[in-house]
Amino acid sequence: MPAWSEFQRRMRRYVGGRVDAAWADDVTGDIFLRLLQRPDRLAEARDPLAWTYRVAANVIADHHRRRFVERRTLEQLGAEAQAPHPEVNGGDHEALRRDLEACLLPFALDLPPKYAEALLLTYFRGLSQVEAAQRMGLSVSGMKSRVQRARVMLKRKLMDCCDFEMDRRGGVIDMRPRDAGCGRDTARASTAG
Repeated sequence: MPAWSEFQRRMRRYVGGRVDAAWADDVTGDIFLRLLQRPDRLAEARDPLAWTYRVAANVIADHHRRRFVERRTLEQLGAEAQAPHPEVNGGDHEALRRDLEACLLPFALDLPPKYAEALLLTYFRGLSQVEAAQRMGLSVSGMKSRVQRARVMLKRKLMDCCDFEMDRRGGVIDMRPRDAGCGRDTARASTAG
């Protein structure tokens, strides 16, 4: 195997060609974490470098699956926020939607204005990114980039505020606020600090 710094550089380049630049460092870190968690399998591998890249490919595939599920969930939340819900038989669903919206909206509103507006238009009002780009006077690629950055910022705010329990595939199965007062004021305090 090449020296550690050379290996890191190669792995970062490998990941950078397969995931969005905003996620490359996180995914690379996930790969190294998974490698460190399985030293026995690395030692047993016939071709350690090939095994390492197989692990990397699996982590990248997991990353893309998680991003797809997150995007789909946020898009559904935005669409459901716009769709009329019958109060009969749909009351539980409507209550859940309102709870989720009430939880996420203060964090979204606490983002810098251009990012908050991007999330509000696409996820809370249900506009497509093309429609939102036209409304904000941006190119479609500029809008996509802004929405992606806003999602990263929103995720950081949520991670700073809450402890999440994840399943083995990275899906959220439980969440607990770190502080009883966690919300918009807490999110502001973490941004200011």
